[in-house]
Amino acid sequence: MRRFLIAFAVCGLLLSGCARKISDEQAYQRFVGTWVNTDYPGTLERSQVTVIRPDYVGEDWLFPDSSSPEGQWEIKVQKTWVDKKGSTYCQFFLRYIKGSSTHVNALMRVDKAGKLWEFTSVHTSGTDFYPEVIDPQLQRYWVYYRK
Repeated sequence: MRRFLIAFAVCGLLLSGCARKISDEQAYQRFVGTWVNTDYPGTLERSQVTVIRPDYVGEDWLFPDSSSPEGQWEIKVQKTWVDKKGSTYCQFFLRYIKGSSTHVNALMRVDKAGKLWEFTSVHTSGTDFYPEVIDPQLQRYWVYYRK
């Protein structure tokens, strides 16, 4: 009986560890939606609205009442994971296809509740370095809230 309980406990621990593993597609879908921060000035660099589309395109809408996006960027997922708190992370390569010629390696995070989206990036020059943490103290840090 004791062996059975130990085996049952070990299986439970293994299964609970598996619950945090999700596919890149499942992780990405947690970011899809409209994100708003009207404290930003409404520039391409600090738009008030960011839309993450299901087709791996991000959009920068300068203001909530803008009629179209000012910038659009492709998202090429590098790696995704879920941390102990339930926040989902996505490392990706971002390349503007409208509005800018910028391309960066980036990291975005959405909280467990799906209401807070954070983003940081580093300019690339042929490097494979991707940010590993979201740090609000960084110059290239953005925060948005689910609309």
